Amino acid sequence: MKSVFDWFEKRFKKWYQPDPAMLQRLEILAKSNKQEISCDEVFVVLDQFAEAVHRGENVLLLMPLIRQHLDVCPACREEYETLLRMLQPPLDE
Repeated sequence: MKSVFDWFEKRFKKWYQPDPAMLQRLEILAKSNKQEISCDEVFVVLDQFAEAVHRGENVLLLMPLIRQHLDVCPACREEYETLLRMLQPPLDE
C-alpha cells in the first residue's frame, strides 16, 4: 500500500494531501483476506466469541476469521465491545 502512496506523492507532490478517510479505507482493504466472512456470519457467533474472550481463551486460535472481521468492521466491533461490557461484573456502589 505504501508504494501506491509513494507513486502519487512523486507525481503529484505539489497537490498531494492524503485524505484521512481514504487512508483508512485503503488500510482496511490492505488487511482484507481471501477468506473473509460476512457481518451476518459474525453476528451468529459473536456472543460465543465475546464469552471466550471474557474467559481468557485464545480466540486467535479458536476463531481467527471473527477476530480479523472485527479488526476491519466498525459495526461488528461496536457490537462486540457492547457484549464485552455486558459480561463485566457490575461495580459496587
